[in-house]
Amino acid sequence: MAPNNKNTMSTFEFMSRFPDEAAATKFFEECFWGDTPRCPHCKSTNVRQTSVRSPQPWRCRERDCRAYFSVRTGTVMAQTQIPLRTWVYAIYLMHTARKGISSKQLERELGLSYKSAWFLSHRIREAMIFPGPLLSGEVEIDETFIGGKSRNKHFLKREEDRRKREAGIPTHQIVLGFKERGGNVVAFPVDDRAAETLSIALADCVEPRTVVYTDGHAGYRHIAVNHHWVNHRRKEYVRGDVHTNGIESFWSLVKRGHMGTFHFISQKHLHRYINEFAHRQNSGTGNNLDVIAETIRAMAGKRLTWKALTEDKLGLDLIVADAPKLWTPGQG
Repeated sequence: MAPNNKNTMSTFEFMSRFPDEAAATKFFEECFWGDTPRCPHCKSTNVRQTSVRSPQPWRCRERDCRAYFSVRTGTVMAQTQIPLRTWVYAIYLMHTARKGISSKQLERELGLSYKSAWFLSHRIREAMIFPGPLLSGEVEIDETFIGGKSRNKHFLKREEDRRKREAGIPTHQIVLGFKERGGNVVAFPVDDRAAETLSIALADCVEPRTVVYTDGHAGYRHIAVNHHWVNHRRKEYVRGDVHTNGIESFWSLVKRGHMGTFHFISQKHLHRYINEFAHRQNSGTGNNLDVIAETIRAMAGKRLTWKALTEDKLGLDLIVADAPKLWTPGQG
């Protein structure tokens, strides 16, 4: 007998729910519009369906608008010919694979080219930005390092790492994470672990007067109010309610996905993968229609072009672009 878990949906159930493009289109329209279609340009509900020969299936009837549109307009799916059934199946797969699914696997599952599968997955990750609110209650804070060990790298890469260390350039990317106990995770790459950087991130991610738990890193010791920490250097990991096990469990999942699924994540796109893992953690263990619909609704109002995705641009302005809205470039 199959397990009775309402939070999960098998592939057979998914295919039964979305047997064709029309079923997927209706589901997307329900997610974005509910029972009342509306123009994404002027938000008017005075719209009508168009003929088959029209450039888009819907048109606004407002005199000052009169724009054609579809359910893709104003979302990360704009100006793409990939079927909506493929989009919803990709979202389903990304929520089913707890440690992530590679673009190569999406290529095989969706029947797309590798380039299209890679672009599609990043546009879905663009919708996985944490929208808030600020974390509260009891919050665990910790940081981790993403990047392979130098001793496992090719000789030329080891030499490159050595030169970076001599020049004071880090060879690993630092990722800072916040875990609200019983709540959400927020995580994003940062340039350093200095007290100023951590202080700004704390103020932008956590409500004032929140109980904060950290390890003994010196950058956290400036936190004067409701701050408790454990000393890992002295083998102290738990002292009553004081621990960082929750956020460290999240790091464990991220690193398993990094090593076992993606193998290599560039610094340029690391923040998108971290968003994906945090979003999947915040959505729970399920992959049902409610979870998929939540991700679809988050696509509205976002855009990611191929040029923006592939341009050679690094730095804090790109790395923290998808952090909480109060975390702005140039801070820290």
